[in-house]
Amino acid sequence: MLSKTSGRRVAAAAASLIGLFAAVAFAGPASAEAEQSYFFEETASAFWAVPHQCADGTTVQATLLVITTRDFEAPETEDADPTARVQYQAVCSGSSFSWVGILPATITSTENLKSVDATGSGTVRDNSGVFHQVSFDVTYTAVGPLETEVDSNVAEGFSVNTSTRKEREAVADGLVIFDGTVLVDGANNHPTRPAPFIRTDEERTTRMP
Repeated sequence: MLSKTSGRRVAAAAASLIGLFAAVAFAGPASAEAEQSYFFEETASAFWAVPHQCADGTTVQATLLVITTRDFEAPETEDADPTARVQYQAVCSGSSFSWVGILPATITSTENLKSVDATGSGTVRDNSGVFHQVSFDVTYTAVGPLETEVDSNVAEGFSVNTSTRKEREAVADGLVIFDGTVLVDGANNHPTRPAPFIRTDEERTTRMP
């Protein structure tokens, strides 16, 4: 989990920015406008435990991960090609079976990281080189408080860099189908992997002329 931003840290960052802009103002009007850049990324993640039958007839607990990503960089305001990483791994005696795919997704998000809905389908490749069809429909719902971490610094040459991370612990409910067989249909249930979360990362840079 992230630690909450302390008041002293925010105050220090604010004081640094105020000092910078005061220096620029004292120097007189700039000959050109400041150059600004902005990057945004949203991630939602959850794990499931899935019974997997090995070649020798034994059953082990496989791990299924569905992690969604949408990102964009200004002047864009939305990701034109959001994706989900769907990954499966089962470790059997003397062997393993795994597959992974970065699949196109339709992602719908609400404000303040309250929920993320992701659906999609595509082809994945297993560790023996065989291709399979996978579809997913997962909803991540926030259950924890919104936690924020801010990091600001002034680089040489009047460049102000600010990173903001916001995160909520969540629960997930999903349907994942592998070659026509339902792998999971219900809430996240992995006993040892991290709890689901919804997170955003923002990067802002202002370069003075």
